[in-house]
Amino acid sequence: MAPEMFDNLLHLVGPRLQKDRRGGSLSPDHRLAITLHYLAEGCSMQEIARGFRIGKATVHVIISETTQILWEILMPLVLPVPTTEMWRAIAGGFYRRWNIPNCVGAVDGKHIHIQAPNYSGSEFFNYKKGFSLVLMATCDAYYRFVLVDIGGAGSNHDSVVFQESGFGMAMFNGQLNLPNAQNLPNSTIKMEHFFVADQAFPLHKNIMRPYPGHQLGDAKNIFNYRLSRARRTIENTFGILVQRWRILRRPIIANIHLCENITKATIVIHNFIQRGEMDIPASESKYCGMGRRDYIDENGVLHAGTWNNVPCNLRSVGRLSSNNASQCSKEARNMLQEYFLSKEGCLPWQWEYVSRGSLPE
Repeated sequence: MAPEMFDNLLHLVGPRLQKDRRGGSLSPDHRLAITLHYLAEGCSMQEIARGFRIGKATVHVIISETTQILWEILMPLVLPVPTTEMWRAIAGGFYRRWNIPNCVGAVDGKHIHIQAPNYSGSEFFNYKKGFSLVLMATCDAYYRFVLVDIGGAGSNHDSVVFQESGFGMAMFNGQLNLPNAQNLPNSTIKMEHFFVADQAFPLHKNIMRPYPGHQLGDAKNIFNYRLSRARRTIENTFGILVQRWRILRRPIIANIHLCENITKATIVIHNFIQRGEMDIPASESKYCGMGRRDYIDENGVLHAGTWNNVPCNLRSVGRLSSNNASQCSKEARNMLQEYFLSKEGCLPWQWEYVSRGSLPE
């Protein structure tokens, strides 16, 4: 991050990091620098202790306290509970940038790998034969997290993780404050607002997933392609997060509480920097420049960012539900497919991708 942004962050969290103790305590900027260095480099606490010439126990206390404070201070500012107006603004961003209407976010789930917790048995042991916490998240069109749910045990079946997550329960109970159904642009087709997801997620009136299978025909292939363009935002968001905060590239060696705090701290700092760089050109961005993220040129061609070249230690969750879906949900997906083929919703370059057979997975 730029020095000015570090100063802004220190201004927010500095008062909570101040310690009034005899014998000389570390200053708030020193504590913040140690924590950011640990998160960004992904090194061990022992390496931090040697590099900053302090005790390992002191490093553990600093990181534990600072990550908690970062979450408590930044969360209300950069990750507030979305209101109906905020959802409308997110939907506008997806339509302008990714050409998909009524979309209020992209959703995905990842396993955060951790060291085997003491006395936990198989509680956090996942199907990939490792230990993990589950992170469920949605993002907006500009690679910023909107909703996150952290802490599900890796041993839980993925369908249980989704249904019992804060996001899943709020969605199924109609408590997300989503806007009312509205007409798709320049048409009389009325649809609910929805999240885009991959095939692991259930088809629901508020979750749009691609058509399954192969040899689907042009109409369904175009739908899957248009959906995939918007869904790549959450893949970009996770990819950028791992690229910039290397602590997530390997199993986190800490207790469960600290693992959760570390994950939450990386998320709110990610949003803090992304929001701070909103008004500067992508070429000048220190955190997420044009080359790091996906972008679309003037011809509608999607170019992959370098985030995709970085090994990602976050594994996707498995299937989150059965393939059964309500007739209403299937009809909504079919209506959106028809809209993408209509004069009002068609894009000139979508046929070129289908004819080339170069649809994204």
